[in-house]
Amino acid sequence: MDVKKAIAYVNARGDVVEKARLAAILWGHPPPEAALEKLAHLQKPDGGFAYWVPQVSNVCDTAYVLERFDDLGVYWGPVVDPACRFLLNRQQADGGWDEVEEVCAFDPPEWMIPGRIETRVWLTAYCAHVLIRFDYAEADGTRCPTDYLLAHCDGSGRMAGYLRATWLALPMLAFYPGPDSEPFHRAMAVVEVNYSTDWRGGYLAWLLRCLHDAGLPADHPLVVRCLVDLDRKQRPDGSWSPDEGEGEKHAVNATLWALRALKGYRRI
Repeated sequence: MDVKKAIAYVNARGDVVEKARLAAILWGHPPPEAALEKLAHLQKPDGGFAYWVPQVSNVCDTAYVLERFDDLGVYWGPVVDPACRFLLNRQQADGGWDEVEEVCAFDPPEWMIPGRIETRVWLTAYCAHVLIRFDYAEADGTRCPTDYLLAHCDGSGRMAGYLRATWLALPMLAFYPGPDSEPFHRAMAVVEVNYSTDWRGGYLAWLLRCLHDAGLPADHPLVVRCLVDLDRKQRPDGSWSPDEGEGEKHAVNATLWALRALKGYRRI
C-alpha cells in the first residue's frame, strides 16, 4: 500500500472539502472556512442536506454529508446541530427511519425510495451509526433503533434487504444490546459468512469503519481479512475503487474512506 500515492491522488483530484478531509483524517488539521462553507451550501432551511437528490433535503443525504463533518472533526455548530436534529425529528414511532416522500418526485435511486423495507432497514442502521458518531445515541426523545432492526432480521441475524444493512447495524448493536449479546454475534456471523474478496475498495472501507466503531480490534480475523484485501485493492494511481458510482469524484471519496479506515486501525 502506497500512502504517498493515495495522498497525491486526493490532492490532485479533490476539491476543497476533500482536501480538508484528507488533512483532518491523516494529520488532525482543522478545516478551512472554505470547506465548511461549501458543505453549508448543501443545507436546506429545514436543516437537512441534499446531495444524491439535490432538489430536496432528505434523510440519506443528511447522514451522508454529516459523515463529511465527522471526517473534518466538526461535531457541533450552526450547520451540524440542525442537521442532527433533522434526522432525530424524522425517526418514526417504531424506532426506524424512512426516506422523505418528497424525493419520489425526482427519480431517486432504488435505495432511497421511501416505504420499502429494504430502504427503511439500511437507512435505520445508517442513521443510528451516524448519530452515535455525533453523540446523539441517547438524545432526549430518541427511540431505540435496535427495536426496529431486530424486528426486521431473520433467524440467522441478517437484516432485511441489502447485506450492508447488517454490517451497518453493528455499531448500533454494539451500543445496545451490547457486543456480548446474541444479536451482535449473529450479525457478525452473517457478515463473516457473506464476506467476499470481490468487494470494491470503497465497500471494504465502509465495512471497516463499522467494524471499528463496533469495537472490533485490529487482530480480529475479519478485520485482518478486510485490511489485507483493502491493501491489495489499491489501484496503481493510488486510489481505491468506489462502491457508489464511477469517475474520479467517487474514487476520491473511496480513497478518503480507505485512508480513514487504515488510520483508524493504525495501519498508517
